[in-house]
Amino acid sequence: MCGALYVLDGFLIGWANAYDVMVGITSPAAVRPQWCAWPLSLAGWAAIPAVIGSAAGYVITEQIHAHHAREMDDVLAELRRLAAPPPSSGSGA
Repeated sequence: MCGALYVLDGFLIGWANAYDVMVGITSPAAVRPQWCAWPLSLAGWAAIPAVIGSAAGYVITEQIHAHHAREMDDVLAELRRLAAPPPSSGSGA
């Protein structure tokens, strides 16, 4: 929907103005015709943060999965192994 509004506004108010209205650089009241700029402005106001937020969420989720913690049993087994006294050597010297 946002893309369709952008294309429509690009033809009606110009591509640079459509971009500026969509990202909030220019007020929709400053371009003519205004009837098509207001929906683009509202869509940009709602869509841009959603796209950025979803991209950030995806990156964070992938990083969490990449560094996923080990199973508790594996961690406890390693801790027990590290805490165990070293094996005694058989040379009673």
